[in-house]
Amino acid sequence: MNFLRLQRPRNDGADPSGSGDPNDPRRLRRNPLVWIAVLGAIVLYTQYEGGGLLGTENKGVRRIDQIHDVGGPFELTDHNGRAVTAESFYGQYMLVYFGYTWCPDVCPVEVLVMGHVIEILGTVGEQVQPLFITVDPTRDTVSTLAKYAENFHPRLLALTGREDQVAAAAAAYRVYYGKGEVANSPDDYLIDHTDYMYLMGPDGAFLEVFPHGMRPAEVARSIGQYL
Repeated sequence: MNFLRLQRPRNDGADPSGSGDPNDPRRLRRNPLVWIAVLGAIVLYTQYEGGGLLGTENKGVRRIDQIHDVGGPFELTDHNGRAVTAESFYGQYMLVYFGYTWCPDVCPVEVLVMGHVIEILGTVGEQVQPLFITVDPTRDTVSTLAKYAENFHPRLLALTGREDQVAAAAAAYRVYYGKGEVANSPDDYLIDHTDYMYLMGPDGAFLEVFPHGMRPAEVARSIGQYL
């Protein structure tokens, strides 16, 4: 596996979070790349076939007969600054995850899992486009997402937009999200959000949803049945 490009936390004494106190535990949460490095190691050293992610269990796959009316039109901007719509990905399968770059734990794990799924699928994985859609457009600008995306699979596209555009995309996918309590500064907050990966067909139709905690190999096997 060579798609994960982890960046080491700086050790030059500078505080990447902007917090003046080096002992402030919030510094880790304010520097998502630290969490990417830590959680990336967990994923990389977890066997595909033996055992899921630490602290998780397989909750199974929810199929079309259990979740309905998922997916629909959206208008967003990718981390390269290009305007995209749902139709931009027609002809490909989409593996879609809604999250945000300041998410301290679950989001980076799930995006890493998406990348591993694509790698496990091999050549046929080229038919699947992994998409990360932010639920935090205020902080997740195009440039922020570009820096975030480079730490994951090279084919990952990260999408943002105006608040109304993100809200419309989330509504189409039946994704809940809500801003938590603001801490010591206006940009210091968490967001509660639905934690599923969605598989969409080449026509944009919903196929399956994968809950948090599924092993990459399990997700890849399910997707492989459609390819």
